[in-house]
Amino acid sequence: MADASSEVSSHTLQPLLIDSKPRTDELGGLFPNPITIPRKIRNFPWSRPPISSYEARFVGKTPPPITRHMFSVLALATQILANVNLAAQTVEPIDLAPPPKVRQIRIPGDILIGGVFPVHSKSLNGDEPCGEIAETRGVHRVEAMLYALDQINMQNDFLRGYKLGALILDSCSNPAYALNQSLDFVRDMIGSSEASDYVCLDGSDPNVKKQSQKKNVAAVVGGSYSSVSVQLANLLRLFRIAQVSPASTNADLSDKNRFEYFARTVPSDDYQAMAMVEIAVRFRWSYVSLVYSADEYGELGADAFKKEARKKGICIALEERIQNKKESFTESINNLVQKLQPEKNVGATVVVLFVGTEYIPDILRYTAERMKLTSGAKKRIIWLASESWDRNNDKYTAGDNRLAAQGAIVLMLASQKVPSFEEYFMSLHPGTEAFERNKWLRELWQVKYKCEFDTAPGTTATRCEDIKQSTEGFNADDKVQFVIDAVYAIAHGLQSMKQSVCPDDAIENHWISRYSKQPEICHAMQNIDGSDFYQNYLLKVNFTDIVGKRFRFSPQGDGPASYTILTYKPKSMDKKRSMTDDESSPSDYVEIGHWSENNLTIYEKNLWWDPDHTPVSVCSLPCKTGFRKQLIKDEQCCWACSKCEDYEYLINETHCVACEQGWWPTQDRNGCFDLSLSQLKYMRWRSMYSLVPTILAVVGIIATLFVIAVYVIYNETPVVKASGRELSYILLISMIMCYCMTFVLLSKPSAIVCAIKRTGIGFAFSCLYSAMFVKTNRIFRIFSTRTAQRPRFISPISQVVMTAMLAGVQLIGSLIWLFVVPPGWRHHYPTRDQVVLTCNVPDHHFLYSLAYDGGLIVLCTIYAVKTRKVPENFNETKFIGFSMYTTCVVWLSWIFFFFGTNSDFQIQTSSLCISISMSANVALACIFSPKLWIILFEKHKNVRKQEGESMLNKSSRSLGNCSSRLCANSIDEPNQYTALLTDSTRRRSSRKTSQPTSTSSAQDTYL
Repeated sequence: MADASSEVSSHTLQPLLIDSKPRTDELGGLFPNPITIPRKIRNFPWSRPPISSYEARFVGKTPPPITRHMFSVLALATQILANVNLAAQTVEPIDLAPPPKVRQIRIPGDILIGGVFPVHSKSLNGDEPCGEIAETRGVHRVEAMLYALDQINMQNDFLRGYKLGALILDSCSNPAYALNQSLDFVRDMIGSSEASDYVCLDGSDPNVKKQSQKKNVAAVVGGSYSSVSVQLANLLRLFRIAQVSPASTNADLSDKNRFEYFARTVPSDDYQAMAMVEIAVRFRWSYVSLVYSADEYGELGADAFKKEARKKGICIALEERIQNKKESFTESINNLVQKLQPEKNVGATVVVLFVGTEYIPDILRYTAERMKLTSGAKKRIIWLASESWDRNNDKYTAGDNRLAAQGAIVLMLASQKVPSFEEYFMSLHPGTEAFERNKWLRELWQVKYKCEFDTAPGTTATRCEDIKQSTEGFNADDKVQFVIDAVYAIAHGLQSMKQSVCPDDAIENHWISRYSKQPEICHAMQNIDGSDFYQNYLLKVNFTDIVGKRFRFSPQGDGPASYTILTYKPKSMDKKRSMTDDESSPSDYVEIGHWSENNLTIYEKNLWWDPDHTPVSVCSLPCKTGFRKQLIKDEQCCWACSKCEDYEYLINETHCVACEQGWWPTQDRNGCFDLSLSQLKYMRWRSMYSLVPTILAVVGIIATLFVIAVYVIYNETPVVKASGRELSYILLISMIMCYCMTFVLLSKPSAIVCAIKRTGIGFAFSCLYSAMFVKTNRIFRIFSTRTAQRPRFISPISQVVMTAMLAGVQLIGSLIWLFVVPPGWRHHYPTRDQVVLTCNVPDHHFLYSLAYDGGLIVLCTIYAVKTRKVPENFNETKFIGFSMYTTCVVWLSWIFFFFGTNSDFQIQTSSLCISISMSANVALACIFSPKLWIILFEKHKNVRKQEGESMLNKSSRSLGNCSSRLCANSIDEPNQYTALLTDSTRRRSSRKTSQPTSTSSAQDTYL
C-alpha cells in the first residue's frame, strides 16, 4: 500500500539530528519542554521567514494577543527548519539509521485525522521513552480507529468521495513524550521542510519526488490517559485543532475556558465519582480510605470523589498519594492495613482507588504480602476501583495478586462488544494489507507469540507469518466502542461541514476519471477552521453508533454518563460459580449492577456476599434508637452514643430536644405525638383503683339503706324515738350522699361531673357533720345549764332548721364558687409522660372548699369531748365522740397521703373515695350500730318500763345539777329523752323533783 510519508525517494531519509544543549528562551512557556536549538546555528542571523498558511488567515487584520504570541513561536520554528541546511554543512555526518521501534503510522487520505494512543507502556528505563507494547489499550484502539476509517471510506456517499486518512502516534503513556510526538500534527502549519532537511546514508543528495500539497490534520482522536490529553489539548488549542478523546475522564477537561477545542466520547470523572459514592451509600459504607496516584487523573479524580462524598456524609479515613516507587507503595499499604482495625467490627474496610493502570498490580502485590493473604481467609479489604482498572490485564490476577483483588468492585464505562470489529481483528494476520499497514502488529506478534519475521530458511525460530490468532480467551479492549464513536463523531462533523461550505464538491471514482487529473478538495475543507468546526459541527452531531445507540455530546463536550459495575469473582475461588460452571460467562468478572445519571441498579444475587452480611466499612456503629451521636473531635463519621432523655426526640443525629408538655416521642424518636389523643388518662371503671372504692361505696349504700329500712319499720319504738328520728334520717341520707360521691369521683371528668364534685362532696359532709354538731351541741347545752329554765332551740324542728342552716352555708358557698369559676375539664401533667383528664380547678382549691366541713368536724369533736361524762343513758355522745376522733385521724392521714402521691392521680382519687366512704362508715357504725343491736337483738329493752324507780334512783344519784323547772317540764311532756319511762314513773319523778333536795327525773333518759 502507498504510504503518504514516502514523498522522498527510496533512500532512507531522516531529519537532521544536531548535538545540542537545551535552551529555554522567553517563548518556552508555551510548551512544557524547552525548545532545543543546535549550538552551531544559535548565532546565525535570523531572516524573516515566509508567511505560513495559518498566519495568512490574519493578513490585513489585527490578530488577537494569543495569536501574535503564537506567530512568534511559528516564526521561530520555521526559521529553525529553514536554516537546518546551513547547519548541516558545518556538522560532521552522523549515522541516521532508523530507530528500531515504530513511533507513528500514516494512512493516506484526502482529509487526515490524527490519533494518539498508548501503544507502549511507560518505560522504567530513563534512557528509553517507551516500554513494553500494550495489546488492549494500545494496539486494539489503533485498530479500532483504522476499522472505523475503513467503514466510513467504504461509504462513497458519506463524504461524497472524500477519503479519510490518519496520522497515528504512540504516546508511550508518557505526557512529555506524547507532546513531543504531537508536534507532527502541526508541523505543516508552521512551515514546510525542504530537501535539505534530509540526507542519505551514503552522503548523496536525496532524490525528492514532486512535492504534493500538504494536508493539515482536521481533528485528533486521543489521548487515552488524562495527563496525556491535557498536554495534547494545550498544544492543539494553539492551532485550533479539535480533539476527541475516547478514554480521558479528567473533570478539568470539561472546562471550556481552558480546553475550548476538547471533546470526548466518555463522561467526566465527576460522574464516575458520583457513581462510586452512590455505591458506597447503597452498601452503607460511610468510612473509606482513598488511594490516588500522583498525576492529574488521580488527583482530580480524588478531588471529585471527596467533593461528592462530603455531600453524602461519607468520611475519608485515610488519603494516600502514591508514586511509582517501592517506598511509596510500602508506606501506603502499611497505613491502609492499620486503618482496617482488625481487632474491631469497624474500620475502613473499603479502599477507593483512583490510580493509573500501571500502579494497580504493585498495589495488589504489596497488599497480599503485607496482609499475608491466604486462600479461604476472611475478606478484610474491598477495593472500589475507578475505570482505570484493566480487567484484561493478566498482571492484576497473577500469583497472590488474585487473593488481594478478590471481591474488588470495579467501574467500567458502559460499552458493548462490537462483533464486527472482533471479527475484523481476528482476521488480521501477517501478509495481509490490513496487517501490514499497522507496523505495531509486527512487534505485537513477536512479543506475544515469541516468533520472528523474515527468518532465514532452516532456522529453528518460530515464523510469525505462520501464526494466526485464536478466538479463545480473546477480549477486546473496553474502549473500542468509544474509539469508533470518536472517529464517527469527527466524520459526521466533517460531513455536516462539507454540506455547508462545499455543497457541490465531490470526487468521483469511476473509470472515466481514473486517468484524469485528480481534483482537489475545496479550499474550506483543506484549511478547516477548528473553532468553527468544533462549535458548529462537531458538538452538534447526533447519530446512531455502531452498536445501535444514539450518540451526542453534552454542552461541555462530554459523552453519555453510563457505567457498568463489575466484581472480581474468580471461578477457582468461588464455590457457587465453580459448581454451576457457567460457560456463558468465561470471565472472572461478574456484572453486579449499572449506573446511569444518578440511577443505580444493583443485582443482589451476583454479589460475593450474602445480602444479610454486607461488609462493614464504618468508623462507629449506628446508635440505637433513643441515642444521639456525640462526635469525636468533630469527625462526622466517628462518634460515641449518648442516651437522650425519655421525653426527648432527635432533631438530628447529634441533638436531642424535649417534647412539649403533653407530647411524647414517637417510637423512632424522630418526632413527638399528642398524648391526649392516644394515651389520655382518667379513672377507668375496670381498674383496681376504681373497683375497690366502688365495692366499699356499694356496701356502704346497702348498709345505710338497711338502717333506714329498720328505722322505718321501728319508727314508733322508744329507741328510734329516743335517737331523734329527724336528725337520724338526715344523718343516714348524708351518708348515702357521701357514698355516692365515689361514683362521681370515678367518672370521666366533664362539666356536669366537675360541678357535682365541687358541690356534692362538701354539701354531703356539711349535712353529716351539721347534724352531729347539732346533736352534741344540744346535749351539751342541756347538761351545762345551771338554771331551771329550759334551753332554747332543742326541739326536733329546731334541730332540723339549725342543721339546714349550717349545711346551707356550704351549699351557697359552693354555688358562688361555680359561678365565679364555671365547671369544666382540663389536662393535667403530673409527669412528662402522663396527661390526666381532670376538672379545671386545682386540687388544693378543692381542699379549700372542704375547710368549712373541717370546721364542723372540729366543733363536733370539741363538743364530743365536753359531753364525754354525761350519764350512761346519754352515752350517744360517747359514740359521736369516737366517730369524730376516727374521722379526724382518717382525714389527717388522707391529707398526707394525698400530697405524698402527687404524681399518681389514680391513688389520689382512690384514696379520696375510700376516705369519704370511711367517714360515712365510721359514723354509721358508731352512731347506729348500738341502736340496731337493741332493736334487732335486745328487743326487751325497746319497750316502755312499768316500774322506773330503779332507773330514777340511779339517775338521782348520778345527776344533781338539773334545774327543777327543766326536769319538771321534761317529765310532764314525754319526748325522745323520756320515751322509755311509764306514766307512774314520770309522776313520781315529778313529785320528787318538786322537793328542793331532789334531782330532776329528766336526767333519767335512755338514748
